[in-house]
Amino acid sequence: MNRPRSTENIENYLAALSKEELISLVLKLAPQAFFDAINARFSSKSEAKKIFKKVEKEIDSILADERLLYAPSKFEEKLLEQLEKLRGLWDKLPAEIGGLLLKLIQTVEQAFEDGYLYLTRYDTEDEYFESEAVNDYIFRFVSSLPTEMKTGYTEELSILLEGALYSTFLSLSQRLPTL
Repeated sequence: MNRPRSTENIENYLAALSKEELISLVLKLAPQAFFDAINARFSSKSEAKKIFKKVEKEIDSILADERLLYAPSKFEEKLLEQLEKLRGLWDKLPAEIGGLLLKLIQTVEQAFEDGYLYLTRYDTEDEYFESEAVNDYIFRFVSSLPTEMKTGYTEELSILLEGALYSTFLSLSQRLPTL
């Protein structure tokens, strides 16, 4: 594996640390989203539902915030921050999270219809907001679904994406058949 020298130095440094030193370093440097995801992974079903409801409310707030809808990169940042809080719950609440993601896609499509989420530089080919990070998040979620849910959810998602008027989720729709 050919990695930049700086990455090799970091890997060598980390490999030389004790387990306790590594734990201390992670606790000191990891972002809050990391801790949220770990806590979610080890939550009970009732705690998971509380986390989900809180994140769902935050996402609804983001989707209704006109300032964010006129600032696609900030919108993406805030949205991903909330979605990452759900990553540890994928196996606990797949139907709820799946429903939230479908609603998210529909709401983003409607935002485009209403004139939001357009980039300010119309002189380039990319005149609209498309988040590869959100598309990747959704794809990874679908990939993680239990077998008995994956086919039905993938079909529902595909139908929704086929009816989309904008290319926001194009890379996601192109990747779905690989599941």
